[in-house]
This record gives sequence, C-alpha cells and structure tokens, in this order.
Amino acid sequence: MGYVLYGSKTSPFVRRIRVLFDNIPYEFKELNIFEGQDAVDLNKINPINQVPVLVDGENTIWDSRQIFNYLNSLHRFQNMDWQDENMLTAIDGAMDSGVSLLLMKRSGINTDEPFMYVQRQKDRVESIMDHLKPYIAGAGLSDWNFLSISIYCFLDWARFRSIIKFDNRPECIAFLEKYKNNTSIINTEIPKA
Repeated sequence: MGYVLYGSKTSPFVRRIRVLFDNIPYEFKELNIFEGQDAVDLNKINPINQVPVLVDGENTIWDSRQIFNYLNSLHRFQNMDWQDENMLTAIDGAMDSGVSLLLMKRSGINTDEPFMYVQRQKDRVESIMDHLKPYIAGAGLSDWNFLSISIYCFLDWARFRSIIKFDNRPECIAFLEKYKNNTSIINTEIPKA
C-alpha cells in the first residue's frame, strides 16, 4: 500500500503536497470537507478536521507542514534551516488568514466591515506579503522547492478566491507567470468551475 492523500482540489495546503508528490506515486482522495459523508469521514481520520491528511500504511499525518516534514525525512526534498522554517511559518500564516477570511465570507460575515478579527486577518496577510516581497521578487527564492511551491500555491489560491488585491503587487504576478507552466502546477490546477 502506498501513500494516500486526502484533500480538496482547491486548498493551497493540499495543493502544495500534491505538487511535492510530482514524481512520487500516490493516490488522491478528493473530499468535500464542508458537508455530507466526506465531512464525517474526514473527522474520523483527522481529529483536527482539516485537510490535507496523508496515510502511509499505519501512519496518519494530519497537517501539510507535518506531511512535508514526514515526506522530507523519507525523500530528502530539501534541507530546511531556521530561516526557511520562519519563511514557511509566514507563508502558512498567510494561508491560515486567507482561509479564515474565505470561511467568514461563506458564513455570511461581511468582510468589508471593520470587525476586529476580520481586520486582523487582512492585516496579517498584508504584513506577510510585505515581508515576503523580496523573496517573491527573486532575491531569496532561486529554486523550485517547498518554499516556492508553498508561495505559488498560496498566491494562485488567493487570486482565485480574491483574497489579495494584486494591483500593487507586480512581483506576485511575475512569480505566478514564472512557474505557471511547471508540469506539477498544470497537473494540480485549481478547478475553475
């Protein structure tokens, strides 16, 4: 039995693991995590009730960061120093806040109102984007690795979900253009319908 990855095709957390699996055989089980039997099934395999989830035989790993760590220990994708870990924490923070904003919108909360929690999530995304700007612009990311994969998956998702305004972020558009023809990106493209 090989790797089984549970998740949705739109989640940036799931997509970055799917991209990482580019040359590794695995089975992808798509879930609708918000309703029906899929939501029940997810809760059975993951007590934190989020995707992705990786099952490798007897091992079940619940979070994309931990899935990366697990796979990296087996396949040696990339050496991560503390600066890389900090950058990954920032990327994860932007994705967490972006997902929170999306879920608030879907729950009927007007994210254009000045609610403290909503504003905190927006400010967090903007602050992180400002911090990542030199990396996205090319000063710190020269390889296609888990950091650049994570940034790509977040930016593409944020554009798809209208979480970030890209008007004043040409470095983000250039970054997306640079990697959009990567085979693993094409194979994991967010469904538009």
